[in-house]
Amino acid sequence: RELRRFFFGDVFKEGVYKPLHGELFRPDAGARWKSWLSPSFEAVLAAARKGDPRPALREEAPGVYSFELFTPGFCDMLLAEVEHAQQTNREQLDRPNGMNRYGIVLNQLGLEPLITALQREHLAPLQGSLFPEEGSTCDDHHCFIVRYKAGEDVGLDMHEDDADVTLNVCLGKEFEAATLSFCGLAADDNHRKFAHTYSHEKGRAVIHLGRHRHGADDIASGERVNFILWSTSSAYRASEAYLRHRRHSATAEQPDPICLSYTHDSDHTKYAKKPSSEEAIARGVMLDRVEERYAKYKRPVHDLASPLEEINTTPSVLLFLEGLAPQVQHKLFTELMSVAGQVLPRFDTPSDKAPPLLFFVAVQPVGAVPQVRAFSGCRGSPALAVLDIDGERVWRFGSETLDATAILEFVGAYLAGTLAASPLGDGGDGGAEETDAKRSRADA
Repeated sequence: RELRRFFFGDVFKEGVYKPLHGELFRPDAGARWKSWLSPSFEAVLAAARKGDPRPALREEAPGVYSFELFTPGFCDMLLAEVEHAQQTNREQLDRPNGMNRYGIVLNQLGLEPLITALQREHLAPLQGSLFPEEGSTCDDHHCFIVRYKAGEDVGLDMHEDDADVTLNVCLGKEFEAATLSFCGLAADDNHRKFAHTYSHEKGRAVIHLGRHRHGADDIASGERVNFILWSTSSAYRASEAYLRHRRHSATAEQPDPICLSYTHDSDHTKYAKKPSSEEAIARGVMLDRVEERYAKYKRPVHDLASPLEEINTTPSVLLFLEGLAPQVQHKLFTELMSVAGQVLPRFDTPSDKAPPLLFFVAVQPVGAVPQVRAFSGCRGSPALAVLDIDGERVWRFGSETLDATAILEFVGAYLAGTLAASPLGDGGDGGAEETDAKRSRADA
């Protein structure tokens, strides 16, 4: 069997965990779901099996639906089981992801058979009818608990889930605020535009695509505990559609502040104040990822095969070396590093921002290199250019001799505004289709 994407073991099967409610862990526990599901869910399921469940659902926003799923009694029983597990086996239980610090993985606890029955027998028709492309072939899941409480995790930074379809059910307890805000889909121009704020109700589920940007708003008081089920489809993830759906729009509209993510958006501090470390941690920000992004900004020269996403918005010096002898590549790369080391200190760029001029080198024709070369219109190697994708302009080096002095003079002339620019694709290899950089940006 292939290695599963989400696998944390099973402390119940290993004999490490002694449950509070044994009926949840029985091999035939899935047969009891009908007594644990809200009676109104039968109408939802019946409508889904007929092909269109939407009349039986509450549409919170385009692509976001809610409905009653768990009975209050089941919410209380599962909540008691979770608290028992956290009290007795906390050290054996992993946190569910890099953002939630106080949850647990229900599959790891030993509830995978129960959750699998819920997914396959009760949720599959609903997911498949609402989201045919993403939800009709789900064959695995990651199920976990999240908890929000003052002094712990108070909210969750804006994000998209590592799920194809997400189900989110409030189990309780008593709380104020702690709402869930939705923006747009990852690949859409409005993926950082506010769409809706959802208020949790005990036992009520909200279902949406994993690529739908959302975040948990701060809790004002009390404690909120939620059941999260991430359903995934190996068939969908092997498709071209999956890659297309997860690629952020290069022509995105200016973001609404509520839709910004400090973890995932490199331009966060352009639109909002940088949070303190304490504020960031309390909202589940992955500070290691943020620091990794800032560390990349400090590099003088970047690999064009996997460029920073800022290449789409920031003028960039490009040095193409594909196909040259290794010793020639090394010499020219060293000279580009020298030039970048002289130019970049002039900008006095804050540590949390990319400099106003980036430097990239291409050594192999892989990754984004062919696409960016087509944008720049550069032929052969070595080749040097300054590319402004956002401004749809390029400045190409025209001399035969390329060394550190020539690179420095070329970059200096660009910064002084004395070079003549050409439109993207003009004189290049790729033809007219490359001239519309607004529609086809570099795949950073």
